[in-house]
Amino acid sequence: MPQTIITVHLPSHRRTTLKIEHDSAEASQAYDAQIGGYLAFLRTEGRKAGFSVESDERDWGPIFSIAETDHAAKKAAHDWLNTQPDFWNWIPSA
Repeated sequence: MPQTIITVHLPSHRRTTLKIEHDSAEASQAYDAQIGGYLAFLRTEGRKAGFSVESDERDWGPIFSIAETDHAAKKAAHDWLNTQPDFWNWIPSA
Protein backbone atom coordinates (compact mmCIF):
# COMPACT_ATOMS: atom_id res chain seq x y z
CA MET A 1 0.00 0.00 0.00
CA PRO A 2 1.40 3.43 -0.90
CA GLN A 3 2.56 5.45 2.06
CA THR A 4 2.59 8.82 0.33
CA ILE A 5 -0.88 10.28 -0.10
CA ILE A 6 -1.57 13.13 -2.51
CA THR A 7 -4.87 14.83 -1.75
CA VAL A 8 -6.51 17.07 -4.35
CA HIS A 9 -8.58 19.77 -2.63
CA LEU A 10 -11.46 20.03 -5.07
CA PRO A 11 -12.81 23.54 -4.34
CA SER A 12 -9.32 25.07 -4.72
CA HIS A 13 -8.52 22.88 -7.71
CA ARG A 14 -11.75 23.87 -9.44
CA ARG A 15 -11.24 27.58 -8.78
CA THR A 16 -7.64 27.54 -10.02
CA THR A 17 -8.42 25.38 -13.04
CA LEU A 18 -11.33 27.55 -14.14
CA LYS A 19 -9.26 30.75 -13.83
CA ILE A 20 -7.06 29.42 -16.64
CA GLU A 21 -10.14 29.50 -18.87
CA HIS A 22 -11.34 32.87 -17.54
CA ASP A 23 -14.16 31.26 -15.53
CA SER A 24 -16.26 30.69 -18.64
CA ALA A 25 -19.55 28.82 -18.38
CA GLU A 26 -18.30 26.30 -20.95
CA ALA A 27 -15.16 25.63 -18.90
CA SER A 28 -17.23 25.20 -15.77
CA GLN A 29 -19.47 22.63 -17.47
CA ALA A 30 -16.47 20.76 -18.89
CA TYR A 31 -14.75 20.69 -15.50
CA ASP A 32 -17.82 19.42 -13.69
CA ALA A 33 -18.42 16.73 -16.33
CA GLN A 34 -14.81 15.51 -16.48
CA ILE A 35 -13.25 15.93 -13.03
CA GLY A 36 -14.21 12.41 -11.98
CA GLY A 37 -12.38 10.97 -14.98
CA TYR A 38 -9.34 13.12 -14.31
CA LEU A 39 -9.17 11.97 -10.70
CA ALA A 40 -9.51 8.35 -11.83
CA PHE A 41 -6.62 8.93 -14.24
CA LEU A 42 -4.46 10.40 -11.45
CA ARG A 43 -5.34 7.54 -9.11
CA THR A 44 -4.41 4.93 -11.69
CA GLU A 45 -1.16 6.62 -12.65
CA GLY A 46 -0.34 7.37 -9.02
CA ARG A 47 -0.81 3.74 -8.01
CA LYS A 48 1.66 2.72 -10.75
CA ALA A 49 4.19 5.16 -9.30
CA GLY A 50 3.56 4.09 -5.70
CA PHE A 51 1.37 7.00 -4.59
CA SER A 52 -2.19 7.15 -3.37
CA VAL A 53 -4.28 9.96 -4.87
CA GLU A 54 -7.37 11.09 -2.98
CA SER A 55 -9.66 14.09 -3.08
CA ASP A 56 -11.58 16.06 -0.51
CA GLU A 57 -13.81 19.12 -0.18
CA ARG A 58 -11.44 21.18 1.96
CA ASP A 59 -11.52 24.73 0.72
CA TRP A 60 -8.21 26.21 1.67
CA GLY A 61 -5.31 27.65 -0.33
CA PRO A 62 -3.43 24.90 -2.11
CA ILE A 63 -4.92 22.71 -4.82
CA PHE A 64 -3.25 19.65 -3.32
CA SER A 65 -1.36 18.51 -0.27
CA ILE A 66 1.02 15.62 0.28
CA ALA A 67 1.13 13.44 3.37
CA GLU A 68 4.50 11.73 3.29
CA THR A 69 6.80 9.60 5.36
CA ASP A 70 9.85 11.82 4.76
CA HIS A 71 11.22 14.69 2.67
CA ALA A 72 12.41 12.39 -0.14
CA ALA A 73 8.90 10.94 -0.48
CA LYS A 74 7.40 14.43 -0.65
CA LYS A 75 9.89 15.47 -3.33
CA ALA A 76 9.15 12.30 -5.30
CA ALA A 77 5.41 13.03 -5.14
CA HIS A 78 5.96 16.64 -6.29
CA ASP A 79 8.20 15.45 -9.11
CA TRP A 80 5.60 12.90 -10.17
CA LEU A 81 2.81 15.50 -10.13
CA ASN A 82 4.92 17.73 -12.35
CA THR A 83 5.03 14.97 -15.00
CA GLN A 84 1.25 14.59 -15.11
CA PRO A 85 -0.93 16.58 -17.49
CA ASP A 86 -3.03 19.30 -15.91
CA PHE A 87 -6.79 19.04 -16.27
CA TRP A 88 -7.00 21.00 -19.54
CA ASN A 89 -4.19 19.01 -21.16
CA TRP A 90 -5.75 15.72 -20.03
CA ILE A 91 -9.39 16.40 -20.87
CA PRO A 92 -10.67 14.08 -23.63
CA SER A 93 -11.54 15.69 -26.93
CA ALA A 94 -15.23 16.29 -27.37
